[in-house]
Amino acid sequence: MISSSKKDYIIEYRPTCIRVVRVSSYTSPIAIESIEEIPLGNDVRVIAAAVRKLAGVKANGYLSGACVVYPERRVIRQITIDAPKGTEADFVFKTLAESFSDVPVELSVHCLSPATGEEIDPSNYNNKEVIVCGVPNVDIVNLQNQMLEHGIYPNRIELGTIGTIGSLQDALIQEGSEAPSLFLEIEKTFSNTVIVGPKGIEMSRRIETGSEDIAFALKGELNLKDENAAYKLLSSRDFDFSSISRKILRRLMRELQSSIGFYEVQTGQSVSWIHCSNRVTSMDWLEGSVGSLLNLNPFSLDLSEWLKANDIKGADDSLIERLDISWLGQLASLCNFKKEEVAA
Repeated sequence: MISSSKKDYIIEYRPTCIRVVRVSSYTSPIAIESIEEIPLGNDVRVIAAAVRKLAGVKANGYLSGACVVYPERRVIRQITIDAPKGTEADFVFKTLAESFSDVPVELSVHCLSPATGEEIDPSNYNNKEVIVCGVPNVDIVNLQNQMLEHGIYPNRIELGTIGTIGSLQDALIQEGSEAPSLFLEIEKTFSNTVIVGPKGIEMSRRIETGSEDIAFALKGELNLKDENAAYKLLSSRDFDFSSISRKILRRLMRELQSSIGFYEVQTGQSVSWIHCSNRVTSMDWLEGSVGSLLNLNPFSLDLSEWLKANDIKGADDSLIERLDISWLGQLASLCNFKKEEVAA
């Protein structure tokens, strides 16, 4: 049994919880009706029971909704296709193989319209700047099985990284900002770095350092007994990292400085903002520390005004007050940032 079609949900998997937002509709005008967070640390049966209680379904029922996910092997990359017509797919495969050490073999290429999602022929377009994104099919199957175990039936699955990028671009446009922002996603063994401007992705790069490296550096710096203790400390909201952040972030900072420096030399533009997202463990201190070391300001956004501009409101004001910028990737699934067809 699936949850009532009269109730629309957006579900996002976070490092420590499942965020569930009930909305009046998936299309504007939209009202946010409720917000819930279900801890992930519990037994699968406990999680599923909480989800089913929220959806108001029986023990064999499912909450149906749009699911926002961040699979570890997701690919997000901007590339310039430099290949004869008809060989674009081969060029994409070759570029991915040269860029990543763990590109999954189970890949296929589809060129989609950014406005409609329909498949198109890339040879019909002159614009060769493309965004390559996707997830291996086996990873999607594993995600779907996990969702079903949690009592969730996905009616669609979206990459939260793409939604966050679109939200940041839209916010820059609304603010009238010409200065781009650094978007940094920290995974366990790597980080995604994207420079986002009002025209879209300006540069993207995968850095082979992640939370595992930060935890290892912290363990050595403080002589902790193991990396589990380091991870626990990384997620602490009480520990002051200001005196050691430069040391434990040394590898990450070296790569970020190189990427930003190259971009600024090539374009003549200065990156002004930073927005961080931590996918493996919660590190609330990271954005401030990285921003301070790079002389970047935390991405500033009046979320209430941004939602209003996208025809989204709360059923009451208290719901909007519970939201912050970390909800961008999830809320983006309700937004239509590009209303006109753009060459893919």
